[in-house]
Amino acid sequence: MFPAGQKVFFNRVVLPKFLNRPGDLLAADEAQRTLLPPVYAYLEKVAPASGFLVGSALSIADIAVTSSLVNMHLCDAAIDPAHYPKLAAYYARISARPSFVTLIEADRARLAA
Repeated sequence: MFPAGQKVFFNRVVLPKFLNRPGDLLAADEAQRTLLPPVYAYLEKVAPASGFLVGSALSIADIAVTSSLVNMHLCDAAIDPAHYPKLAAYYARISARPSFVTLIEADRARLAA
């Protein structure tokens, strides 16, 4: 997930918001168009209909995957529920947990500032 999303997030968020430099939006768009779909397709296959990626409790696997997906949502590369319905439902479920909600709200506020 990280190699695919890195070009998108770095060029749309890190460079313009934190380093005051223009991002390469063409590279971000290309990565979103070519690198993210295979990752999202794989995650669609393994996303559970309910519960968690591993076992019966939230684990580092859920945190790692959802954290990367949060970054994609923050830079306009959100999951398309029409193409990836299981992944979209999984993301919605995990990112709605109070621990994630607090962090996502803080990230949104930082990016808006």
